[in-house]
Amino acid sequence: MAQLVDLDDFSSGKYELHRGMYTDINLQDYLDRYEKKYLIDLLGSDLYDIVSAELPIPTTPLIIDIVDEFHFDHNFNIVVSEGMKEMIRGFIYYEWVKDLTNQMTINGNVVPTSENSSNPTTLYNTMFNRFNEAVKTYNAIQYRIILNRGDYPEFNGKQKELAYWI
Repeated sequence: MAQLVDLDDFSSGKYELHRGMYTDINLQDYLDRYEKKYLIDLLGSDLYDIVSAELPIPTTPLIIDIVDEFHFDHNFNIVVSEGMKEMIRGFIYYEWVKDLTNQMTINGNVVPTSENSSNPTTLYNTMFNRFNEAVKTYNAIQYRIILNRGDYPEFNGKQKELAYWI
């Protein structure tokens, strides 16, 4: 399967991560592992197989409708999806930053510290903001699929909740 995101999607902007020759291998592992996981959770395995066959640039209108960004009004709600690519970027950003909080060394699991900086509390941590933004798009995509259930009979996705503990 071709991926929606690649390493360059984390080089600048909102999802910028520190990258270098020692971290790119690990970051690529996160892309390989978590893009597939989150898309299977989003769509269910059967619909995932159909959608992933067309990635990174889908051509079927029903697939384009759920992969690309969209917005619509429904029952006095505004439903907004930033698109699957933005959603995956948010989830991978979250997984990467969450795991960087602790590092495994020969002395066991440690929290890295620096003399010029300190780790932020969860109140100020962008990883939860990125996760919540990704969940909002995740839920919007599922909402569109459910409203058009006849077009997506293979759908069997799992629900995902916002991180309210922040």
